[in-house]
Amino acid sequence: MQQNAPAGRGCRRVRYRMARRPGTWLAAGLMALSAALRLFWRARWPEAAGGRDAALVLLPVLSCLLYAACILLWGRQRLWCSFFPAAGGVLFFLLKAETFAWWHRLLCTALYLAVALLYGLTVFGLPIRRLLIPLFGLPLAFHLLVEDLLLAGPGYTAAQWVQELSVLAIMAALLAAARTMEADPPPGRRPRLL
Repeated sequence: MQQNAPAGRGCRRVRYRMARRPGTWLAAGLMALSAALRLFWRARWPEAAGGRDAALVLLPVLSCLLYAACILLWGRQRLWCSFFPAAGGVLFFLLKAETFAWWHRLLCTALYLAVALLYGLTVFGLPIRRLLIPLFGLPLAFHLLVEDLLLAGPGYTAAQWVQELSVLAIMAALLAAARTMEADPPPGRRPRLL
């Protein structure tokens, strides 16, 4: 007969880690690419940041590089560390959205806060990793198919394309990381062999 969970414990916690698969390296590489593109953008078009270097350059570069380091160095033992650079990335996206139309800013703010909340809940132990895949994949697909190809893409300047590629690299990195995360086996069970 199966025993019920002790009182006060509604949901079991899960410890996620980055699997030893190419997806981990892909996620880290895409974050490094995003940082490199952002630095290139700043060096090539120094006036484009409009005095907002800390928000549009420093914050995303540090967030991307710290995220890559977290998943490569501590992703097998302490994936929760990656929440902090991910939160820095969310802050960058929120600051970037200040220039959007009010309705676009509202939708993006809701999405960015959902990313921070669900990513944080996942890496801190709530078993909802599968929600991250559509959360990262659908906006990436929308960006590629609607915003870039149909709407703004054909009229983008080179500076705007570099910024857009930097953002797409972040979104693709988070999708790759979400697909590569795996739950530790419960105590007393051997891990599955791939």
